[in-house]
Amino acid sequence: MPEIQRPNLVRPLIISGFVYPLLYLTGHNSLCAIYFEDSRKLAAPYVRRACSRNDPKVTDCVMKIGTEAIQGVVKGDPKYKIPKLNPMTIDELRINQGTKQVGLSIICKKCLLYGLPDTKFVSAYNSWEKRECHWNFHLDKIAVRGKYNVSGQVLLLPIFGSGDAEFDFYDLKFSYKYKWDYYKRANWTYVNITQSEFPLEIGNMTIKLQNLFNGDKLLSGNMNRFINEHWVEILADIKPALSKSLADLTTQILGNMAKFIPFDIMFPEKYDPNED
Repeated sequence: MPEIQRPNLVRPLIISGFVYPLLYLTGHNSLCAIYFEDSRKLAAPYVRRACSRNDPKVTDCVMKIGTEAIQGVVKGDPKYKIPKLNPMTIDELRINQGTKQVGLSIICKKCLLYGLPDTKFVSAYNSWEKRECHWNFHLDKIAVRGKYNVSGQVLLLPIFGSGDAEFDFYDLKFSYKYKWDYYKRANWTYVNITQSEFPLEIGNMTIKLQNLFNGDKLLSGNMNRFINEHWVEILADIKPALSKSLADLTTQILGNMAKFIPFDIMFPEKYDPNED
């Protein structure tokens, strides 16, 4: 009987700067996991170091690498299915105000959101026992630009128009809170996000709608002034869509990266910050 030739380990698959665990077939037809090249290279290119989960200052570490990662993530990375985030596309912002005096419907589709690179990582909370994290952020301003359509009436005056819309949001405070489960793959521990929420507070907002009333400057100016005087009520309509867009985006980014980067690598039990 001829000797069975056992193949060498297949060449590691390089994905955007890290080695993904591949499987190879042995002469006994059993699947075995190949080694990881340098564990620190598993992290995405914009994460330069890991954080030990047993480090008493792990939250400081999370904030540091998180701040660095934001600048890389906003550029997008198709290998991780991360879209370009400056600008970020919001499918739809819808305002529906209905009272005895005001009936207003404003729709902005495929709006572009600018400003995410300026996000500041304010604080973090991690509990490995409870399997949950809270990350808190702040933004001085984000700007949304797009095409709008408006219809309705204020008092007895019909409102109509379409054109360029400018929505500016100031002093944004938001958090990403999530829980996870662990699962094993190729002898490594990975994370699967099971629950998430995205509380969002906005300090102020301004709106400018171009070409209201077919470009009538007097009526358009008065209407924009009226809308901005009632920004609190209008924000209540906009905020759910804005919050959902940011929440879905964050879950998508973390979820996709968690599929590639084992928990054991991103948050090892031991980590030497002086290690090359």
